[in-house]
Amino acid sequence: MLIGTMTHLTWIIKNGFLSVNYNAPLFAKFFWDGLTFVDPIAAILLVIKPKIGIWMTLIIITVDVFHNFILCFRNVPDSNYFSYWITGNWMLMCQIFFLSFVLVTFKSSIKEIRIKSLES
Repeated sequence: MLIGTMTHLTWIIKNGFLSVNYNAPLFAKFFWDGLTFVDPIAAILLVIKPKIGIWMTLIIITVDVFHNFILCFRNVPDSNYFSYWITGNWMLMCQIFFLSFVLVTFKSSIKEIRIKSLES
């Protein structure tokens, strides 16, 4: 979540809030720049309120991947150029891997939080 924060913050510092350099619809600009504020909240909640933080992380990364997937697949390349498309959208691929990690670890994380709360 903090890597996402830094990515969005760096973009805003370089290009400005709701930058025309996004080359994307206005709702996408709001979404991406809004993650600059939402991502660190999720990171903090992972530490101070883990159950809420895990749920928030799951929601954020799911919506982020869905949103970016739609935007990236607007211009699906033909099969001859698919490998170039993949390398050109490496950040989406990283988000998909992170979403996979969150999904794979979600149930055990919630269970561990429940056990820790019962011990307290």
